[in-house]
Amino acid sequence: MSNPTESTLLEFGGFIVPAGCRRILITAELEPSNEGSLIQPTGFPDLGPVLYPDPGGKNGLICLIESEASMANRLEEVCFDNKYVGSLKNTFDGLPYLKAETNREFTTASTIDGHRFASDFLAKGKAKFSQDGNETTLADHIKTSLAMTDGGKSMPVANIPNVFPLVMGLDPMSLIHGFQISNEQIKFVGLRLPRALNASIVGFNCNRVTVPGIKFNVGQVDSDSGQAIFQKARITAKKIEARFSIDVGLLASLRLDHLEADDKPGQYQSPRLQLLLAISLWKVATFLDLLKHELSLRTECKLRIKRNETKVAPQYSIEGATSTTGDFGYEAIAATSLANDSSLISKAGLPKGRSPLTLQF
Repeated sequence: MSNPTESTLLEFGGFIVPAGCRRILITAELEPSNEGSLIQPTGFPDLGPVLYPDPGGKNGLICLIESEASMANRLEEVCFDNKYVGSLKNTFDGLPYLKAETNREFTTASTIDGHRFASDFLAKGKAKFSQDGNETTLADHIKTSLAMTDGGKSMPVANIPNVFPLVMGLDPMSLIHGFQISNEQIKFVGLRLPRALNASIVGFNCNRVTVPGIKFNVGQVDSDSGQAIFQKARITAKKIEARFSIDVGLLASLRLDHLEADDKPGQYQSPRLQLLLAISLWKVATFLDLLKHELSLRTECKLRIKRNETKVAPQYSIEGATSTTGDFGYEAIAATSLANDSSLISKAGLPKGRSPLTLQF
């Protein structure tokens, strides 16, 4: 880990993000680790798997094995010490997030709620957001911080960028995975951010395979169903690839710290950008580290990084002022902590006592 220079935006776990970088693409070739080569892709009973012809005509049928939305959930889950309560691993000590309690019992957390900190439920929770000791709801804290009027329906458009340093102090991972504030308390349109970290797993040159099945209701004397015959949609793929994209340009465009008196970026602008980039890299690296042996996405979808005599490591490609490619050293990145006295978390100037900040109901 190092401070940014004119030529380097970030060095983390031996990986260098050069100044002027706009996007980091990371790919890894995978293979099934279960018996046979049949794969159960993501899908719904009424839709089935997503298969479409390669527009370029080179890769036959392409199958979406794991969607962007599902991969976002998985890239959040790698950060959890306990996925059922959304608590973060020690490597994230000091990183803010929100936890909800009802009658002092755990309810949910911004790390596992579908809308993260922007949840309509969390908006109603109360906490002390400032040093004055007064409790207020999360919704009122947001409205006050952004100078909202008319009950959260309007605000100066020039204040919209101020939502990003606000989110940085509530749940920074929401800036990586995206958010949209739109609930009963805050109805102003425009407080949103797309994902900066996108990922998917796709198969190339795929074939559809229909697998039959039968279910017996043995011993259910009151049931008239008897037995059910069904079919399962599976695929085979000549090549499977995990793809990750970190939108460095998007994160760099955000106002992550309040402006100084001369309208220059605040002192924490650069450290906070570094932190978000490092978290994004850590998420990808840790997910790939799980794939090193085997990761079970579903009962019949167990994948691992491809093994053969000509082993190809996961690859990265940097797009921007300086374009580079090479092996992505995910093991070293996954082993790098973000939390210590000289860590990126401590340098980011984040509010203390918010890891987590508990909202009471």
